[in-house]
Amino acid sequence: MSNNNISNQGNVRTVKTEILMYVLPIVIIGLVIMSGIIFKYVGSTFEDQLTRSSLNNAQEVSDGVSAWLETRMLETQNAANIPSAKALRENPAGMNENNKYRLALMNKIYPGVYDSVSWGPFDGSGLLYGETKSGFKEMHNADKAWYKETMTGAKDSFMSSPVISQATGKIIVNSIALAKDNNGQNVGMVLAAIYVDAVMEKVSDFKLGEKGYSLCRDPHKLD
Repeated sequence: MSNNNISNQGNVRTVKTEILMYVLPIVIIGLVIMSGIIFKYVGSTFEDQLTRSSLNNAQEVSDGVSAWLETRMLETQNAANIPSAKALRENPAGMNENNKYRLALMNKIYPGVYDSVSWGPFDGSGLLYGETKSGFKEMHNADKAWYKETMTGAKDSFMSSPVISQATGKIIVNSIALAKDNNGQNVGMVLAAIYVDAVMEKVSDFKLGEKGYSLCRDPHKLD
């Protein structure tokens, strides 16, 4: 009788072992497949969120920098509309004095942003009379693409492509506006040279947040 019990127990263990040997690999394979599916789904979802977040951030950075540059352009347009700009042919000394005031004010409000400010007659001569950190500077630009574009009179104001500053040798973009007399005729141009580094600094104000690719503004907002 005891021998039969031992035999039965042995058979039970054998069956259990066979079942486990058959089932466990299936369970393990199933878990691996399920884990792969979960990982693939989560990874795909994260990648999608990352892409959408990056695109949104890029748009916000673009919008922020555009607004900042538009503010710089507004200053140039205002400088081109003052009485001394309208009468710059008769009073060039007044424009030179205004350059000093403009640069001092801009450096006070926006330190490290402005390379120089200048003005010139609308006559194709290429001459610009500027104020830099080193003082007055006469600049010659007849061969520059942005100057030629200005002299066409097709645009009342625009932002040039990056160029090398004659004042400092640094890379700048020029904010340019035409000055008109009381009859609406072009009499000159007003210019502000803005460091490209300053624009890049505004881009760097947008950082990755703690939750991943979220937008985190610097305490110093775009003015």
